[in-house]
Amino acid sequence: MPLKINKNDVSGVVSMPPTPCRDGAGGWNATDSIDYDKVPKMLDLLLESGAKTFAFCGTTGENAALLWEEKRSYIAAAAKHINHRVPIFAGSTNLGTKDVIRQVRAFKDVGVEGVFLGLPLWQTPTLENSIQYYADISEAVPDMAIMVYSNSSFFKSNFPVEFWEGMAKKAPTVICNKITYGIDHIVDDLRVAGDKINFIPGGVGIVEADKKAPGRFTALWSTGYALEPFTALVNALHKRDMAKVEEVEKDIKSVSPLTPPGGFGGDPTLKGWAKAGSSGFAHYNAQIHKHEWHITGQLGYLDLGPMRAPYTDLPDDYKKFAEAHTRGWMEMRKKYIGVKAG
Repeated sequence: MPLKINKNDVSGVVSMPPTPCRDGAGGWNATDSIDYDKVPKMLDLLLESGAKTFAFCGTTGENAALLWEEKRSYIAAAAKHINHRVPIFAGSTNLGTKDVIRQVRAFKDVGVEGVFLGLPLWQTPTLENSIQYYADISEAVPDMAIMVYSNSSFFKSNFPVEFWEGMAKKAPTVICNKITYGIDHIVDDLRVAGDKINFIPGGVGIVEADKKAPGRFTALWSTGYALEPFTALVNALHKRDMAKVEEVEKDIKSVSPLTPPGGFGGDPTLKGWAKAGSSGFAHYNAQIHKHEWHITGQLGYLDLGPMRAPYTDLPDDYKKFAEAHTRGWMEMRKKYIGVKAG
């Protein structure tokens, strides 16, 4: 059977939100923590602000903190509410190939278009292992599209050019990639992938990526809320209105930083995935984004509930910066309310 979507169907803003959690259900003993009342509210807010694709249950989506039964029922609820209005990729990253295939097949049964998939999370795979992993999943479930989750710090890989060459040759269901490894070799990645994979930069990173390969990037990803500024940014890029791109980029960058100084940078004596993994953000990713949504709730938007064990620690300085960033974003966003996805 053919794929339900292709790479051209992933365009605009790709939303990767936290998973709503019931009050008091963030602990290890909660067997059904999903706040099903907030799921449609969250989805409608994100759709209204421009989301054109969803990728659930990555790092921000708290994949590692959910029971399989919780994740499956959450994805099913989201799929029912979205009802194919935009594509859904369900987070399926796990320890090994066989369990991932089990999850992919289950998500196919609930009606989503694809899966959001990182490398196996135990023994660090070799380049050959990494390519074959995606090739095996393509073979096992040939009618489910794959979005590669190429996070260098979590999956201990710099996702070299050879990896993308292997994806294009051996994993035909890989149609897109959430870039989370930098863009140092993006031009070569695009070259070896040809017309088979849509590479998706994060946030304003799409502007720098576009400078390296003008016109090649049709989508950006965001883990945030109130997506209108990002919708305006990607709309302007689609139209090649570079003056508008510069204006929106400047507005977005005017918001105070999300983390304390050095929160994203990591240890400068390290390189590649080791450097990325040493950053504070690598330790507090899920917690920061849950805290941001908590602040939006105070501002009349939507609180997605508590953090989930084991990822519940967030230092006070991170909370302070996240709150200032959130308030700044919600104020800056007012300029773009009403912007519709192109």
